[in-house]
Amino acid sequence: MDWLDLLKNSHEMEGPLYLQIMNRLKESIESGKLPDRSKLPTNRELATLLDVDRSTVSRAYTELVQAGLIESHVGRGTFVRAAKPKTHLNLNAKSGQVSWSEKFSRKSNTVSDLLNQQSTYRSQPEGTISFAGGIPTEEFYPHEQFEEIVQQLLKSENAREMFSYSPAEGHPLLLHQVQKVLAAQGVSAADDEILIVSGSQQGIDLVTDILVDADDVVILEEPSYLWAVCNFKSRQANCLTVPVADTGIELGALEQMLSSQRAKLLYLMPNFQNPTGNSMTIENRQKVLALCTRYGVPILEDNFAGDLSYEGASLPPLRSLPGGKELVIYQGTFSKALCPGLRVGWLVAPREIMTRLRLAKRSCDLSTNSMAQVILAKYLEDGLYKNHVEHVKKAYRKRRDTMLGALERHLGALEASNGAKVFWTRPSGGLFLWLTLPVHCSAKDLLLFAEREGVTFSSGELFYCNKPQNNCFRVCFIQQNEETIEEGVKRLSRAISTYFDSIQKRPPQTVNSERLRRPENVLI
Repeated sequence: MDWLDLLKNSHEMEGPLYLQIMNRLKESIESGKLPDRSKLPTNRELATLLDVDRSTVSRAYTELVQAGLIESHVGRGTFVRAAKPKTHLNLNAKSGQVSWSEKFSRKSNTVSDLLNQQSTYRSQPEGTISFAGGIPTEEFYPHEQFEEIVQQLLKSENAREMFSYSPAEGHPLLLHQVQKVLAAQGVSAADDEILIVSGSQQGIDLVTDILVDADDVVILEEPSYLWAVCNFKSRQANCLTVPVADTGIELGALEQMLSSQRAKLLYLMPNFQNPTGNSMTIENRQKVLALCTRYGVPILEDNFAGDLSYEGASLPPLRSLPGGKELVIYQGTFSKALCPGLRVGWLVAPREIMTRLRLAKRSCDLSTNSMAQVILAKYLEDGLYKNHVEHVKKAYRKRRDTMLGALERHLGALEASNGAKVFWTRPSGGLFLWLTLPVHCSAKDLLLFAEREGVTFSSGELFYCNKPQNNCFRVCFIQQNEETIEEGVKRLSRAISTYFDSIQKRPPQTVNSERLRRPENVLI
């Protein structure tokens, strides 16, 4: 079956890409061009053929499944469903025989497809050095301080508050302490402008819940945070992207997009962006605010690692700048500087939408864990968080410098020996560096060589919303000590060298350029 020809020769359709694909396949099934039990291409195959995002094909297939025209079987594939007359319930059917693939929601199917198309990460043998994660290490968890606080609270008159529901907006003790943290950042947050959430991921989910409908335009930096991409796409949002430069999101491209699209939301990480590590300059922050004010587009500002600044003065949040209070939803978390299991963060938003955010919070989980809130409130009140952050900043700064130095030595020597030029970012804080290979290289392929050397990283395609840039990857520098970082970069350098050698030894390939061109009259 020539799928490209089949889709190209269908009648012209209008509407979103997923709808065009769905209608063309529906027409072919109903006309008999695709007979019963015909096997369809996988999401990946059809997306590659049509040069569209895989989630677009997934959505078209989901619509066809719900229409009863196709069916999917795990491990076998997707097929045109055989036409059959309607029958009454088969009372002789074995109990428990449910076609779960037909029961999953669009949201679940979208997330599954997005993650399934990414690199398959296998369990690693002992001794593997991982630069792939993005969480603090156990050695910096405040075990003893938290244990002491818990013992104090259990013996105090506040003990009962640890075991009861807290208000949806958050426990008053913690709200008061978070307001102090925000004030130190220049952000004022009245009682009716703040919400305690179960980590920053829930913050993204709640904002999406109240603002974003299917096909609404959401603008993101590219590359961006994987789970934010999953969240927006699972709501069937139309995700459009603007590249990230050393100084933050590219302003020219952002203005062009804002002027040509009716965007519902702009999602940004101005500080130590995940995955690049880049930070937005103060000038660009002011310009982004001015642009979004002009076009009436709200901003979700994700300050997931803002406390981890290693040099220079911390830049003010967008929310604290003139005009930011009316436009910016500001969120942060204590997970990156403290410990990931704490799962406590906050949202600050204009009063007009905070009521809706609190309702969304109630419908999600009623309220954030009371024990965690009361314990964290005491930790903040005693000044322990401030001291802890200063401690980990010194350690993480040293680890960042160690990784930058090791990259200079080992990859610099590699370039001198065989011309293999690799670039990387130099963040002033945060957790990550972003490395870029020559344009003809694949980070996913490099990962296989790296695993053989005993080192891993996060392949770059994980962080792209639409068409991935395959020659990039992310490394985390806070999870390993200096000695391990040095050894890990040494292994990475060997892997890159071996990978480059393998590329140079490949025989030249003949490519049919016509098949790589996007068909001019397909899915416009």
